[in-house]
Amino acid sequence: MDPILSLSNISRSFASVPVLKGISLQFHPGEIHSIVGENGAGKTTLVHIISGLLKPDNGEILVSGRYWSSLSYQTALKMGILIVRQDLIMPEEATLSEYIYMGREPGRFGLVDYPQMENATSEILSRLQLDLSPHSRVGQLNLAEKRLVAVARAVSLSPKVLILDEATNFFSSAEDEKFTRLIRILRDEGMCVVHISHKLDEVMRISDRITILRDGEHVKTLPTGELTRDEVITYMVGRERNHTYYWIPHYPSGDNILHVENLTFGKRIRDISFNLREGEVLGLAGLVGSGRTTIGRILFGLDHPDQGRIRIRGEERVIAKPADAMDAGIAYISDDRHKFGILEQQSLGFNLTINILKRMSRFFYVVKKKERSAISDAMEKYVLRRYRPDQVLKTLSGGTQQKVSFARCTSEMPDILIVDEPTREIDLEGQKEIYRIINNLAAQKVGVILISSVLGDLMNNCDRILVLKSGKIVREMRKAEFNEEMIMHYAIDSRLYTAEGDFS
Repeated sequence: MDPILSLSNISRSFASVPVLKGISLQFHPGEIHSIVGENGAGKTTLVHIISGLLKPDNGEILVSGRYWSSLSYQTALKMGILIVRQDLIMPEEATLSEYIYMGREPGRFGLVDYPQMENATSEILSRLQLDLSPHSRVGQLNLAEKRLVAVARAVSLSPKVLILDEATNFFSSAEDEKFTRLIRILRDEGMCVVHISHKLDEVMRISDRITILRDGEHVKTLPTGELTRDEVITYMVGRERNHTYYWIPHYPSGDNILHVENLTFGKRIRDISFNLREGEVLGLAGLVGSGRTTIGRILFGLDHPDQGRIRIRGEERVIAKPADAMDAGIAYISDDRHKFGILEQQSLGFNLTINILKRMSRFFYVVKKKERSAISDAMEKYVLRRYRPDQVLKTLSGGTQQKVSFARCTSEMPDILIVDEPTREIDLEGQKEIYRIINNLAAQKVGVILISSVLGDLMNNCDRILVLKSGKIVREMRKAEFNEEMIMHYAIDSRLYTAEGDFS
């Protein structure tokens, strides 16, 4: 059978960092085609290019016999390609029929024909074996039901290729069964379902073919029956990477600077307990949806747990907002520096001093001598000497912007620094400088929580690693135990190892 969609030599970089490197793939009608890989392997970037949300730097896309250098979202939709993204935004007050046909409401005499719309919605829900009423409101549904209804909306547009990106995060086993039944119905109708998931059990159970990506490269595409679970993991991890960093031994004191006890937040975080010592770099490893980022957000007051206690230097603290966290000596560097780390339109000097205006001010005026001194000290400390304080930050490289983010967030030296994906979209030399900064802070007794999708970075820069899966810590590993394949096995399925750390 001829492919419905073919990719040839697709490449894409962000800020000069290659994310996809010459990907060539084929997708066929009537198949469930799963794409797997570690965090950062390029899965989401690839499907965003297929669905018209991103343009490739190079390569060709062949859809139904026609070649394209890139697709817009509208063109992809016209060609029958549609994506259901993991970051759903849905109108809570709309009924299911209003949501599914939003923007395409059937009309009669200039008015919306609600009976026709509700009948059509009932037919789609029945076709997909979803026991939901078209009259129900979106806000009444749980997260899994919302995702299934988002798939129903996509199906109402009659796509030939339906891309589902991490659709089953936080699904229960019963909800997983509904999802499996739904996409098999679509496959049997002749649709190509492109399935992105970190749940390897699900991938092995439902897919017809599996494509494995690693570091932006296409490693393998094989029928699912020709692969074992362990082989998939081995292909995902691959050989030891060349771009490792030095590990400077940290010398954490015996003092716990942070103690987290029984932290719970819905299904995202479940009964998490751990501690952090002065001068320690503690890594959080896990796949998408494991809860790594949520822990950082809770500790900085951006999310509010259902239960649990946080102690800093033995004192229990209530962290209801970021100001509480900063008062407690916690600094946080988000995984999205463009939104939360820097002020891109402002100068380098402005960014370096915005958090310490009180220190430089007198009677509501900034003392220029103090300001110049603070800027000079920060530029020296964070290796920014080659730049001018008046340069607009947007014109500088991603690595430089990230160093400025570090300088800004640590201008008042914190006791605890939480860093989420610090080297995203940064070249190799920039990554080395970022980890040099982290190691220097640890040497000054700052306790660092390092959240990263790149296992090599965690292994080369951490004293301990906590591996998370489905909102739980499933393994604590010390430096001598670090092993990339073992970490991946735990992140995917903690049952694969015994308590002694051997294969079970």
